[in-house]
Amino acid sequence: MAAVIKLKRGTSTPSTSDIANGEVAIDTSAQRLYINDSGTIKSIGGGGGTPTDITVADESSDTTCFPLFATAATGDLGPKSGSNLTFNSSSGDLTATLLNGGAGSNLDLDFGSVS
Repeated sequence: MAAVIKLKRGTSTPSTSDIANGEVAIDTSAQRLYINDSGTIKSIGGGGGTPTDITVADESSDTTCFPLFATAATGDLGPKSGSNLTFNSSSGDLTATLLNGGAGSNLDLDFGSVS
């Protein structure tokens, strides 16, 4: 007969008093898994949601990077990117199809026509 492992369950993010170091728990409302990592509660998965932390690596030799942005100034938003904005982290070049200075500005450069 197979063993059944049941995780600690609750309807909110667990605290360090809820789970011991190395122990895993699940928030059934948010459908997220958590672990107590030496006194710090960390999310280790779940039901989609917006991440609160994104692991970032140094890509200073990468020649094609895509800057991330959000679709609003605040809120729980997922990161977005666009193929029309690239960054060469090796040379420092930021490439876009158009640089617009905004309303009333004299700056409006179409990079397709600049030589």
